[in-house]
Formats: sequence, C-alpha cells, structure tokens
Amino acid sequence: MLKHSKIPPVRSVLIYPREDGHARVTLLDAVEYLRGQGVTVAVPSEVDKVEGADGVAAQSLRDVDLIVALGGDGTLLRASRWAATAGIPVLGINLGELGFLTAYHGEEMGAGLQAAIDGSLAWEPRLRMNVEVRRDERVVVHEVACNDAYIKHGDVPRLLLLATSIGGSHMATYKADGLIVSTPMGSTAYNLAAGGPIVAPGTEVLTITPICPHSLTHRPVVVSKAADIQITYDGPSDISAAFLTVDGQKSVELELGDEVTITAAHEPLKLCPPNFSVFRVLATKLGWNQGSGEKATRTH
Repeated sequence: MLKHSKIPPVRSVLIYPREDGHARVTLLDAVEYLRGQGVTVAVPSEVDKVEGADGVAAQSLRDVDLIVALGGDGTLLRASRWAATAGIPVLGINLGELGFLTAYHGEEMGAGLQAAIDGSLAWEPRLRMNVEVRRDERVVVHEVACNDAYIKHGDVPRLLLLATSIGGSHMATYKADGLIVSTPMGSTAYNLAAGGPIVAPGTEVLTITPICPHSLTHRPVVVSKAADIQITYDGPSDISAAFLTVDGQKSVELELGDEVTITAAHEPLKLCPPNFSVFRVLATKLGWNQGSGEKATRTH
C-alpha cells in the first residue's frame, strides 16, 4: 500500500501549461477560479503574461504550495522537473486523451482546484533517478529523471555496444539500437513501447530494457533501486553515434568510453495520483477488457 501524505489547504499555486499554447483558455479559467478563492497564482516566466498571475523562474518557488500541470503526461513530466527539485507536490489536469499520470480530466479541473483549496488532496512518492555521465573520471553531466534515461544512436542508424554492470558486476554487453532505464512511473512510456514490463506505481525498482537488441536472448531486466547501474559506451569506434536523453528533455552526445551511472535519487517526486489505476488506463487504451465480462467498445 502506497503511503499518502495530505497536502494542507493551498494558498499559492504555480500553473504549468502545455507549451504549444493550446491550454491558454484553460489557463485563464484556472487563474480566475483560484484568484476568486483568494489563492495567489504564478506561471513560469517563459509563459506569455497572464493577468492576475506572476511570472516566476524554476529557482523561485519557495512560497509555492502546489504546481498544477495543464496538459497531458508530457506536460506533467516537464512540470515535475520543477516540482521535484523544489519538493513541491504536482497535480496533473489532463487536456487530451486519458493519461497515465494526470489526476483529473479537463472538465473536472474545478473539482481538482477546489480539492487543493480545501486541503483534501494527497500526494504519493514516486521514485526518481540520478543520472551522471563520467568522462575521463570527471562528471560532465548530472541530471535527475522522473521517467527514464535512454541511450540511443543518432541520425545514422548503428548498433551500439553498451557494456552494462549492476552493483559493480558485469551483466551484459548489449548490441542494440539503444538501452532504456526507467522508473516505475516511466514504465508506461518509452519502456512500454520497447517491450519492457509495466511496473506498478510505488514499486521501488528500476527497469533496463534494450531497444531492438541484436541477440534475441537479451530481455528486459528489473533490479532493486539500491543496485547502481553503470553503462559504458563501447562502440562503434568509427563514428560517434550515441546520445543520452533524460526524460525526453535533456539530450547529450556521448563519446566512446563515457560511463553513464544511474542510481536512485534520495528525494521522490510528490505526485497527486490519479483516482484510477494504471491498469485501468491500460485496459482502456489497449482493449484488455475485450472478450471479458466487461462491455467492450468496438471501433470501425
């Protein structure tokens, strides 16, 4: 059973809208609703000015009680990189199709905001990962991932050689298009598309999934969060063709011999969870209930 922590009635909210501008009307409605309830509202400084909302940078969130992400899972993930760093709970309002991470649908936004004002929201911890790149014994990149970190070839399709160790013991040298390391929260993202396992929220494990491995015997592996993962980029040697991408946000080109080290982060993401399970979402999206006793929806 996941531990829930109550969020006190919020008095200051940062609203993080999707970046394409399609959430503008919803953003204005949210600002008006919150201000009408006496709540101070802010938006990221890069968002176009909104009347009644202050623009703030990621480093200036000390007085914010809650971050509200307006969009889909991608928007919530971007907002989470702000929220987790500041230790602030994040609430997702889904403006698209049913997502895995967002707690409310768009038409339920008022109920979600009122729950925050009333103090009836709670957050659950979600495992995050420290991701470091070492080059010549120096740390040249340090990021924290909520979803995943993956190594993949660049524009030139090449099989990569990725020597992988778990807890200091060599596990495998993958010959593949790439390799994904994901948290349980990220297991329904790229990991799922690559054939990796779906991991229940709150499970304290990390998943390693090869992308199109050359050997059919290479399968996804699930390890304890306490097991340090080290991946060395060992080739090909004739072209620099590998990139490390963290949460789909940060990407860096790797050099031969670079070591990517992944460990569990000490501080979790504080996520206001959906009121439905990830398995219900999968059943809806993937048609898992068809043929069962539940009514199935047929599409033409």
